[in-house]
Amino acid sequence: MQINSRLLECFHATMAVGTVTGAAEILNTSQPAVSRSLKQLEDAVKMSLFNRSGNRIAPTQEAYLLYEEVDKSFRSIRHIGRAAEEIRNLQQGRIHIACAPAYSQGLLVSAVRAFNANRPGVQTVVSTRQTPTISELVASQRCDIGLAAYAVEPEGTEHLLFTDAAEICMMPEDHPLSEKSEISPRDLHRQKFVALGQNDPYAQRLNRILETLGVAPITVIEVHNTIMAAEAVAQGVGISVINPFSALSFKHRPVVFRRFTENLPFMSTLLRSKFRPASALIRAFETSLLETRDSYLREIKELVTPNR
Repeated sequence: MQINSRLLECFHATMAVGTVTGAAEILNTSQPAVSRSLKQLEDAVKMSLFNRSGNRIAPTQEAYLLYEEVDKSFRSIRHIGRAAEEIRNLQQGRIHIACAPAYSQGLLVSAVRAFNANRPGVQTVVSTRQTPTISELVASQRCDIGLAAYAVEPEGTEHLLFTDAAEICMMPEDHPLSEKSEISPRDLHRQKFVALGQNDPYAQRLNRILETLGVAPITVIEVHNTIMAAEAVAQGVGISVINPFSALSFKHRPVVFRRFTENLPFMSTLLRSKFRPASALIRAFETSLLETRDSYLREIKELVTPNR
């Protein structure tokens, strides 16, 4: 006779309540059926588990030792049941996100905080990467969601345009241009400027416009991501034109934001693997991301409009 779940169930119930009659009531079966299962379990384990006297049984020492192990197994099964319920109710799980630096400091943290407010059992792992690496991680199913800079459509992914918000002008709060309600490219002429690296497509786009107009800012520092650019502005190094999501993370610093009259959309893409269906948890997190994005865009619109 092989050990099976029914034999262990009868044994566990008998040990828990102390009698075969009680075990039969718990299991909604007959007393002879429980007695038969206990005997079959003894045959399977090749040990005497009970001393019998008439209708009474008394567990042996071996039975108590075996019960400890069986009870661990039953507790594990109950834990699995609870875990399944939590997963079904989106209360447990792990989400791995690869994102562009522009989203790592503000928007993504805000989305995680909102999402986890009533889901304390969910763990979020964030990896900050450049767009080619993000695309590769998503396509190879090594992360669940990607937030890539630029409008991209990598093979092996499902892609959704996440943002096309206009870049804005960010400057120290005591900057002379802060008196203006909006900033034009010509306003940047001979201004101390915080520039993105020359290999950045958005920097190249802005430079083409400035060169066409004959505008020559004074580049004080050149950095390679927008978070560094925003920090430089916050420390008074100069003025910059950057994506609004990086800028908004610095709203509590001594800076001001203004609309840039040249429309320079900051494009980004939400990526998911084409080869693995998104779980309900992932879909719920994507909803949180979109809601947080919309909240940021509303706040940006208010901040770029100066109070008069």
